[in-house]
Amino acid sequence: MTMKATLQAAISSGQINTKQELLERAEALGLTVIRNGRDYIGLLGPDGKRFRIRFAFAGGAFPTRPECSIGTGAVPVSRSRGYWIYALTAHSRNGERKACYIGQTVNLKRRFREHLRRHRPGHASFALFEWAVREQAEVRATVLSWVDGDQSYASRFEGYWLKLAVEAGFEAPDAHNWGRLPQPENPTGQPNRWPAMEVFAASLPLLELVERGITPVELFVASRTPL
Repeated sequence: MTMKATLQAAISSGQINTKQELLERAEALGLTVIRNGRDYIGLLGPDGKRFRIRFAFAGGAFPTRPECSIGTGAVPVSRSRGYWIYALTAHSRNGERKACYIGQTVNLKRRFREHLRRHRPGHASFALFEWAVREQAEVRATVLSWVDGDQSYASRFEGYWLKLAVEAGFEAPDAHNWGRLPQPENPTGQPNRWPAMEVFAASLPLLELVERGITPVELFVASRTPL
């Protein structure tokens, strides 16, 4: 039985009941996710062949108004101060190349709108969008972490997540223009490597986030004080 048939059979039999379970099974089989649609995922096998897996899990692929980060079970918490660290990512059609932009903001909705509508040469995420155009790739957004602290403190975690992304093989177009970001001495509450499956499962197309006014929930929290 092919990998595609194996996965579709597992979905049909109820062995796989959620998108997160499907992504985890794909990772265990050595497959690379190259497309993340509403009712399908595109996969790249070790042999270089691509295929799609379709599904209709209960509740749909994405909730109408997300009440938690997809696949994490995180419950939204009211944030009165601090910064969000987020990633804009894009993958080439064959899954062999990937690029990202790591940023920080106090207002996710406004910042995502700015990225989508106001990018210009030499500024912020412009180089990533140029990369995505060349690769005919979709730009997706994920909120990586919420940092309890001022901008200087948040910049350390922005630098830390950029390091994780580069170590995971992401290109960071124009990163040299960002300057050398500091990193936290003790990145409490953060992963020690880029959490590829969690990030991809929680990501949504940037255009969809802006058009639907969605505010995603962060995957991790860097808090100086107990929540």
